[in-house]
Amino acid sequence: MELLLMRHSITPGNLARRFVGSSDQPLAPEGEALARKTAPLLEPVEHLYRSPMLRCRQTAELLWPGVETTVIDDLRETDFGPLEGMDNSQAKQTELYRRWSRGEIGPGEAVEDSRPRAIQAIRTIGRDAAEQGWRKVAVVAHGGLFMGLLAQCGRPDRSYCDWLLPNCGGYRVTLETDPLELLVTGTVGQVREENRPII
Repeated sequence: MELLLMRHSITPGNLARRFVGSSDQPLAPEGEALARKTAPLLEPVEHLYRSPMLRCRQTAELLWPGVETTVIDDLRETDFGPLEGMDNSQAKQTELYRRWSRGEIGPGEAVEDSRPRAIQAIRTIGRDAAEQGWRKVAVVAHGGLFMGLLAQCGRPDRSYCDWLLPNCGGYRVTLETDPLELLVTGTVGQVREENRPII
């Protein structure tokens, strides 16, 4: 089975380069425009799975209008707790960030804590798509969630930060469900060759 793992489009928080996890932000006008520009680059899929968050619903509707969608709660973004809304680059230089990323402080969800949830979401999607007989589906969710998932199940020579996707960028993945195995076979959408964010 083939999955297209797509990160949502641009939010106001993305434009300001802030941590946007559990904050349920809509797409910025720039995000709506980017999703419309990306849609023609994507092949058809048989079904969509998405995060319950507004930015993912809006992105999914713009990328694959009219395609039936299933909401998977476990696809929600990492809850960045005390980092929510903070400037990305500044926060990463602080002891608060280092302690949060090690799971030493809350509220929120350390990077390691979101990985089992991401794996459970992919297992659920794999089972459901197999039961329905779908061979190609898309998953519209979040950068942090995909980074955690692929750091756990992707190539061992790549770390968490190596899997960062730009908004409206994605990975083409082959999924085997028993046992769970993800093989990244390429990129889709708004991804540069060096796989760095566009914004």
